[in-house]
Amino acid sequence: RAAEDGGEVRAVGVGGVGGALVADLVCLQEVWAPEHVTLVQEAAADSFPYSHFPDPAQEILDEPACDEGELDTFLGCVEENCSDACTDELVDCVFDACAPEFLWLASDKTCVGCVMANVGGTADEVRESCESQNVLYAYDGSYGIGLLSRTELGEVDEHVFDSSTNRRMVMHAVVDTPAGAADAYCTHLTAVFSGPIPYPHEEGSWAEEQAGQIEDMLAWIDETRSTDHVLLMGDLNTGPELGEDVVAEVADNWELLAATGWPDPYLDAVGACTFCDDNPLQGGEDSQGSIIDHVIVDGFDGPFSGERIMEDTFTVDRCGTEIPATVSDHYGVKVTLEGG
Repeated sequence: RAAEDGGEVRAVGVGGVGGALVADLVCLQEVWAPEHVTLVQEAAADSFPYSHFPDPAQEILDEPACDEGELDTFLGCVEENCSDACTDELVDCVFDACAPEFLWLASDKTCVGCVMANVGGTADEVRESCESQNVLYAYDGSYGIGLLSRTELGEVDEHVFDSSTNRRMVMHAVVDTPAGAADAYCTHLTAVFSGPIPYPHEEGSWAEEQAGQIEDMLAWIDETRSTDHVLLMGDLNTGPELGEDVVAEVADNWELLAATGWPDPYLDAVGACTFCDDNPLQGGEDSQGSIIDHVIVDGFDGPFSGERIMEDTFTVDRCGTEIPATVSDHYGVKVTLEGG
């Protein structure tokens, strides 16, 4: 229990799955597949005997997303240029070889939305999904998030956001801390894409969708919090500018969170990027990046401390080639809260 470890609660928000963590509460993102959820739970069982991962919730409409033959040019390009690409290379291959065909397809928002929801699928799978029906969400409707805890979580509430391509939600559980009970929230908000990834609706944008989620989430926190203490953890896909090396990510949306006045201890204690160009999985060497992974708190008096974790590198096999990697394309954020 947190109170038995020097009177501290250690909360972690990570944009991916890491190895052994010394923490009391962990918020994970991008654990999409059920078999990967099982692997995480089994690997973490000794340190984190309590966990919650929301069940996937796919939505499929009967009306076909794409007209018959509408996908021929795009999928023909994919089959011609990317048929030998392994799964890890497929998306990059599609955008490198077939960007004009994809952008032409993007003029039909319903059709391109279904194609995007079939990320990683073969040409035949995309055609079957989108010419006979309309699959709305990627990864079979998985939300990709999960809570790991050293202490019992009790009942976990789930609040689903309006979202596109990937399903998004925020989870809530009351947890024990040295300051008393606290309302813990874990989420992963919509990413704001640029370049070749279009917003799959006639109205709105990725940034507007994310802003709506932030406003919805803050209202739901006000409605559901039952204690004086709040922990808000996750990949929020937005963050402030902090000097030359930390660039802002959707700055206007970050201001919606900053307006709460709630401390973000990692920003004050560390202030280094979490989604960074020098991460081997990003393929760059530049030190620039953004802070989009957060542990935001309310009602704790401090003192607070923070650190960036999951920075160790190792090699993995990618399509038959050994490449340098870390446990995630994000570095993790760890915050320690002491006292009340």
